[in-house]
Amino acid sequence: MPIEVKRNIQRITEQEFHEIDYQVTGLAFAIQNEFGRLWREEIYRNELAKRCREVGFANVETEVPVFVSHQGFCKEYFVDLLVQDAIVYELKTVVKLNPEHDKQALNYLFLLGLQHGKLINFRQALVEKRFISPTLFPKDRYEIVIDDKHWVEMDEDSARLKKLVVELLLDWGAFLEANLFQEAIYHFHGGEDQVVREIEVIQKGMRIGKQKIPLLNSRVAHQVTALTKGVESFEEHLNKFVRLTRLNAIQWINLNRHVITFKTIANSSP
Repeated sequence: MPIEVKRNIQRITEQEFHEIDYQVTGLAFAIQNEFGRLWREEIYRNELAKRCREVGFANVETEVPVFVSHQGFCKEYFVDLLVQDAIVYELKTVVKLNPEHDKQALNYLFLLGLQHGKLINFRQALVEKRFISPTLFPKDRYEIVIDDKHWVEMDEDSARLKKLVVELLLDWGAFLEANLFQEAIYHFHGGEDQVVREIEVIQKGMRIGKQKIPLLNSRVAHQVTALTKGVESFEEHLNKFVRLTRLNAIQWINLNRHVITFKTIANSSP
């Protein structure tokens, strides 16, 4: 199985979610009132799981492993708390929740094929909570549009990269975090140590330093992102980047939900 979780995952209604979550959130507030807000995430997670079991929830698991694989590659994720095999809880002890925390929780929901999750942050004076829910069903993640009109297969390495990413998408679906795909690319190209290399930065013919970047070969780099906003601005910065190197191009893959863009950022410097 490309995506495997060793739990009997259950899909529930929104009403069922709210009935369960009302109790779990109440327990989270009680824990912070009793424990304070200065402990590590693990302390709150274990105590919340214990109290969930005490009030009668039959299926409560912490650090639930999720395996994502393709041929010889496998990445393991760990979901903080899974209640009734149906609700993902991601627990934080941070100054304030931010969009990256939302993305992490959504990534877990997509992997498990669930619709209901919640972020709970114990660090603020009052427990901060945020409901997280995908707006699509699991099968919808496989409705992928490939935009490659600005992609140039400059060499065999570029063709191999595109083929690999398309195969991963067919196996795993879209909407997942970019880092998962990047780690798979590292794996199938010999490992991160073999792929991420230093290149010279050149300004007006003078070497001004070195920068690490993932390389397909000595003349072509690659970049994987999951941008839904600021795409044009990022492309502008890629163009600025490549012009200060001896690279021929950067092969850029952007995973924008359903739309997967393959684009070649060629070096226009003389």
